[in-house]
Amino acid sequence: MAQAWLLYFGDVVAIFLFAAVGRGSHQLAAGADALLVTFNTAAPFIIGWLLVAPWLGAFRPQAVANYKAAIRTVAISILPSLVVGALVRALFEGHFSPWAFYVVTALFLALFLMIWRLVYTWFSASMHRS
Repeated sequence: MAQAWLLYFGDVVAIFLFAAVGRGSHQLAAGADALLVTFNTAAPFIIGWLLVAPWLGAFRPQAVANYKAAIRTVAISILPSLVVGALVRALFEGHFSPWAFYVVTALFLALFLMIWRLVYTWFSASMHRS
């Protein structure tokens, strides 16, 4: 049985880790001093995900019932949530980023969310087998 609070928490952590890795790949500030800056980078995409993904069923038990469902749920939810995240980010920044930023963000954000949800699905299935 999916525990929605754990999915929400894990999704937020996955998005935050995505932002931290992205910032690190650009040699931007890292470490404890950069936590707030990294959160500010992640915040628009966390907001977008948390506003859109629930409406698309991302936190229902069926969303992580098996590996295929976990991947499908992220695939269905990523683009609409990214659009909302891009709008929120543009409000924060005062402008939109180049389109390539959003393409890379969509691909890697989906990857981070899929990995987390596959891990969740695996652990959940393991617990039911025990």
